[in-house]
Amino acid sequence: MAKRKVKQEIPLTRKQVSRREKERRQRLILLGVAAAIACLILAILGYGAYQELVAKPAAPVAKVNGVPIRMQTYQKRVLLERMQIDANIQSLQSQRTLYDPEEDAFMLSILEQQLSQLMMQRELLDRADALNSLIDEELIRQAAEERGIAVSPDEIDRLIEEGFGYYRDQPTPVPSPLTGAITSTTEFSPTEGQEPVTRSQFEESYGEYLGMLQEGTGLSEADYRAIVEALLLRQKMEESIGEQVPTTELQIRARHILLETEEEAQSVLERLEQGEDFETLAAELSQDSSNAESGGDLGWFTQGEMVAEFDEVAFGLSVGETSDVVETSFGFHIILLEERDENRELEPQTLDQRKREAFEVWLTDLRAEADIERYWSEDVVPPE
Repeated sequence: MAKRKVKQEIPLTRKQVSRREKERRQRLILLGVAAAIACLILAILGYGAYQELVAKPAAPVAKVNGVPIRMQTYQKRVLLERMQIDANIQSLQSQRTLYDPEEDAFMLSILEQQLSQLMMQRELLDRADALNSLIDEELIRQAAEERGIAVSPDEIDRLIEEGFGYYRDQPTPVPSPLTGAITSTTEFSPTEGQEPVTRSQFEESYGEYLGMLQEGTGLSEADYRAIVEALLLRQKMEESIGEQVPTTELQIRARHILLETEEEAQSVLERLEQGEDFETLAAELSQDSSNAESGGDLGWFTQGEMVAEFDEVAFGLSVGETSDVVETSFGFHIILLEERDENRELEPQTLDQRKREAFEVWLTDLRAEADIERYWSEDVVPPE
């Protein structure tokens, strides 16, 4: 059998070897450059993703005494309150279609006013209103911590349950299911005439609501519970501040006669000076239909309840004294002071008002004393 010839390799010249080595180095350099570019691109993409997904959401939009309020928290709150306001707007718009433009003009005008107010709230919310709420919540949280006031997980559970109509210890009166965001103005009170909500019904409704929140705002259950905790802390601080409000106050009981013109008022004043009875003239001539039949009796009231011009004169009278003519935006008054009590117990609604006023003054002072840094700008507002 014939032998197969083996092809012998021709040795490369020194020049050829040098050229091949040069080409190999060039390929390595090109591969290195390509790898470096790829790494740079990945780094840029990674940095961008980090900025958008981690750094930017964690960046503060404000600091309250050094405690940051994260952009992510702010954006979730904006989306939450948007959802609530939009739901209220939609509800009012639906109600509007039920009324006749000619027969129900008054009710329609009220609905339009409410819609206008909601639209204004919506506009303020998209600016910095939600941030102001978060700043107040952090101020209250810090103040509550200093006073040793806290909210337990069980208190949070109970408020959420009752918001959806489930009462552990009182199954009969229940409210309608909670469908809007919990804010500082949300009230949880039973509504009569509705079937009690069972534990399983509550859990189902609550789970659906949490799913809606997650989809619409990105809020987790922990976020939602933090909002409820802030609401409870505010209520507890209101109670704490309210306990310091006096329950008695200087009050007077007075009568008045209201006239349209100064000439009429002067004529009535002259008749009073001639000895005619105040109550009789009030019943006959006063333009204030709310108390004319009772002889112009205004009942007991505190300073600040009446318009300033009326208030100043009434509290400056002695018991049994009648004033000169007093002009206010309502017309022309003649005032008779019947009684004066330096420490009369406040009516419950007046005391509640005093407590609310005291809390607002306290919160205003708290804001003024705090170190608040704001970094808010239009670009942190979440898109529609």
